[in-house]
Amino acid sequence: MTKEDILNKIKNNNFKITPQRELIIDIMLNSQGYLSVKDIYSKVKNSFPQVSLDTVYRNLNLLKDINILREVTIGNNIMYEVQNNIHEHIMKCLKCGKIFELDICPLDLCINKIDDFEIVDHKIEITGYCKNCRNH
Repeated sequence: MTKEDILNKIKNNNFKITPQRELIIDIMLNSQGYLSVKDIYSKVKNSFPQVSLDTVYRNLNLLKDINILREVTIGNNIMYEVQNNIHEHIMKCLKCGKIFELDICPLDLCINKIDDFEIVDHKIEITGYCKNCRNH
């Protein structure tokens, strides 16, 4: 999703493009992977020292609600990334915090065993220790 796509989506949903909102979009587009609320807040605060954590939360929730950002809970942390409409799952190392993307959907292994239920979304959180952390 490009910045222009995102700005158009915000306008099409009848929301304003505020300087803080635009900065959050820039931060997310320039990130590689997931960012925590704390990471995003700290980057926004560098440009807008008066910004409150509530403002960042409100903007992240809005961007999530209109399908610009995707929210993932990893452990006790809520993480965000730009919505890419690609179905993916992640694993997180409990020691170094590195996030790994899975090439498969673990749910596909058991989906044919689920009857009488229409799945519309799912979240799979896998935590453990990466090879590097296990060896040290």
